[in-house]
Amino acid sequence: MSPKAKALALMAIPTLIWGFSYPIGRVALESLSPWSYSGLRFLFGGLSLLPLALRERHRPAPLAYSGDHSPRLWLWAGLLGAVFISCGAILQTYGLARLPSGQVGFLTAIYSSLVPLLALIIGFVPRLLVLAGLLVSLTGLYFLTGGGPAGFGPAEGLVMASNFFWAAQLVSAGYFVTKVNAWLFTLAQNLTAGLFMTTLAAFGGFLPTWEIFFQTLPFTMWGILSAGVGNLCQTLAQRNLSSTTVAVLSPLQTVIAAVAGMIFLNEVMTGRMIWGASIIILGSLIAQLAREASPLTPDHAYFRLLNRLRLVLAVVAVGALLSLVTWSAAAYS
Repeated sequence: MSPKAKALALMAIPTLIWGFSYPIGRVALESLSPWSYSGLRFLFGGLSLLPLALRERHRPAPLAYSGDHSPRLWLWAGLLGAVFISCGAILQTYGLARLPSGQVGFLTAIYSSLVPLLALIIGFVPRLLVLAGLLVSLTGLYFLTGGGPAGFGPAEGLVMASNFFWAAQLVSAGYFVTKVNAWLFTLAQNLTAGLFMTTLAAFGGFLPTWEIFFQTLPFTMWGILSAGVGNLCQTLAQRNLSSTTVAVLSPLQTVIAAVAGMIFLNEVMTGRMIWGASIIILGSLIAQLAREASPLTPDHAYFRLLNRLRLVLAVVAVGALLSLVTWSAAAYS
């Protein structure tokens, strides 16, 4: 089996885990605040990786890196990833507390379309087949959710804002994964994000009582799988997969979320939803035919055009993020 095939098989694990996370989170938020739920699950995910990360701490990065960098690059990279994870998790969880899990799954999966744009901003040109696969997958998501959300309100705005941070985390992980120890990098991400959100929950008075903590322990300990195993598998897979390829696989989570809804929440999949799931799988297969993203260099045929486009996309992305957060926060204030 080729390294790329192994990486694709490895990505099946977090895809399955994260698909089940939406209905689980929806139930947990009936008793927990978004801050405490997000913080505890990432804290459990980080702690679960600690023994293995310490054992693997001397394992070198998979590719030789000739540049000069700090021996603690894994820590700085993990702290940056923790910032993206914390912002994305809080915004998404606030939306999940107010919206059905299936709708949140649809809105979150749209972050896959942002990954090629963010990759271009930092200097990587995505392949046309990857973009085509993303477009097909998003079309399938439209059918899977019965035409998408009926309206766009503040809660939808929070989830959409979280997509920018999920995409940024995926792109940053793809950049650092060949330069640092993947175990230590994932540990730093999860543990820092968990400690940060849990600390803010404590200062804000959002931590649950001991009784509620033990009652919801099965839900927060799901973070061992969703944050621990899931993030680690994604990081390891990104050694041999580009960020855009991993992004195309992300919409498959919505298929799993729909099945989980049928099992645990007695939801029904219509013929239209089944058709949408099939289109998502087709989009993922199309993207696998593409080669990896190429660096944008001065000898590229459209270097000047793409270089200017990078600046425009960066300004638009920041403006859209600030607008979504400001509008949603004002609506709930």
